[in-house]
Amino acid sequence: MSAETGSCTVDSSVFRLPLQTQHFSLEPLKASDFDALYAVASDSLLWEQHPEADRWKRSKFQHFFQGGLTNDLGCFVITEKQSGRAVGSSRFYGYEAANTCIRIGYTFIARDFWGTSANRELKEAMLLRAFKVTDRVFFDIGPHNFRSIAAVKKLGAVFSHNESDSKAVFVLSQQQWFNTSSGC
Repeated sequence: MSAETGSCTVDSSVFRLPLQTQHFSLEPLKASDFDALYAVASDSLLWEQHPEADRWKRSKFQHFFQGGLTNDLGCFVITEKQSGRAVGSSRFYGYEAANTCIRIGYTFIARDFWGTSANRELKEAMLLRAFKVTDRVFFDIGPHNFRSIAAVKKLGAVFSHNESDSKAVFVLSQQQWFNTSSGC
């Protein structure tokens, strides 16, 4: 599938290609990744501020995982390079070629990476990929998920609007990102 943006054709499969950072590999999610990811996701504290706070339950996580497998832009399993263990997941979704925007979300990462530079490192790789094709990235976040809100604000994203009682939308423009990241 491809879409027109300006004078060039963009193949949305670019969002499914693996990404590498200094400490992490982001590889396309496979059905065989379920057990390793559920080992991380079964930590109830990961979801305590999330609108679906019981996503740590196996049946809820199976639904979430299946959504990642069927997402038209794919989904990544995040693996720490040093240990080789799965530590989380994230995905691109909601690509709108006509509006040159995409969404990044459904991200979770093991608690031992909270308070480190891990989220920024992962999101930088995803943002650099997104901004090769789009002008804006949206982040859908539960309005009481203060950790995720703080994380996207550190990237330079700003509040855009409330889409529902359970979804606040933050936006990061390409220009704002490059100003904030000093061209990283």
